[in-house]
Amino acid sequence: MTNGQPINRTAQPAWLWLVFPSMAMSLGWALRGYIGGGPFGAMIPGAMVGLALCLLTGREADAALVAAFAAVGVGFGGEMTYGQTVGLSFVPETFSWAITGFAIKGGAWGLLGGAAIGIAFARERHRTADLIAGFGLMVLGTWIGWKVINEPKLIYFSNRYDKPRPEIWAGMILGALLLLVWVAWRGGAHLPWRFALWGGLGGGVGFATGACFQVWGRQIVLDFPLGWWKVMELTFGALLGLAYGWCAWRERAELALWREPSSVRPTAWKALALAAVAVACTILMDQGLDRVLATRFNFTIAGALVMSLALFSETLCWQIAITVTYGAFAWDLLRDKPDFPAAPMWVFVIATTCGIAFVTSRRPRMRPMFLWISWTAVGMSMLKSFVPWASRPIMMESLFLVQGLLITWWARRIGAVGEQVGDFGRVPAEHGA
Repeated sequence: MTNGQPINRTAQPAWLWLVFPSMAMSLGWALRGYIGGGPFGAMIPGAMVGLALCLLTGREADAALVAAFAAVGVGFGGEMTYGQTVGLSFVPETFSWAITGFAIKGGAWGLLGGAAIGIAFARERHRTADLIAGFGLMVLGTWIGWKVINEPKLIYFSNRYDKPRPEIWAGMILGALLLLVWVAWRGGAHLPWRFALWGGLGGGVGFATGACFQVWGRQIVLDFPLGWWKVMELTFGALLGLAYGWCAWRERAELALWREPSSVRPTAWKALALAAVAVACTILMDQGLDRVLATRFNFTIAGALVMSLALFSETLCWQIAITVTYGAFAWDLLRDKPDFPAAPMWVFVIATTCGIAFVTSRRPRMRPMFLWISWTAVGMSMLKSFVPWASRPIMMESLFLVQGLLITWWARRIGAVGEQVGDFGRVPAEHGA
């Protein structure tokens, strides 16, 4: 803010709208493959790209909602299996089929993540009840697609004959389409569709291209210190982030509409309580649903509930985007170090997660939160690599460090709305129903 006026985000150069979210999501995706995995790991690039888009557009007042929806929305795709699809891509006879599978799975990933991002940006156009109903339709569509196409393996991109994996991509596509049709009918907003379609394109091209790089790299270059799997992750994240950035650039005039953040600040106890709610609804529900429902999409059900609750509280949104994401990769560190004493490791995970929740409640602004989630993830990757000093993946960690420094420089260059206000400025108000 300059002299009481919001910064003009539309004046940012076009290349920054493309490169910044692309680099942020590329780093987040590579981190996901190293300190996370699954849907919780996919929340890392989701939260990072959501906050990167908010920085570009200056959407301080609803940055928490965008970050939470982006984290959960991109996390949905983490339920998909693609390890056996990678195996098929190395066989000449099944290469084309495998790459087609990567394009479809990456498209489903980007479609659902883009729908969540677009809905968050268009939140004011929709009634809370309509959005909750839409999330219910998303779960229903996921179940139908899973039952009709994925479970009977009508179209299948894994190995039918050697420990076949249960796929879910068709369910995710149908779930995303039902959600998009519903919100368009009820609210008439075009942003969810545009973010979803660009995300579907970027995700499909990105995953397929990354998979091709892995096959060609192993066949032509052979040994590569970074690893060709990591190249696939970096490529997928970069092109998906580029697609979201391109969509934001095209819609920048509408996205840059500025609202004054309120001065409401939650108490530390309230923030910790909501952090506990967020962790319970995601991690505990995701793990516990296996005992109640025999589904392939537990995180989708939990995520629909979490996004519904997030509509009512800005504080809860921050805890979902930052604290839950951090807690998931801290827990991954605990599981990765089985030789370490269990009690101190649990103390570390619980204490640092509570610390993250407290810091998030004190400085809930889009720029510090973007830097916070980015650097805690990079720091966790270094703990995993160098404690104890064993594997020493120097090239990978050096790349993480360079990418982290670049996105930090760009984030500081873009600036933050209200940055001249003390203590990182004012925080967004609690959302009403």
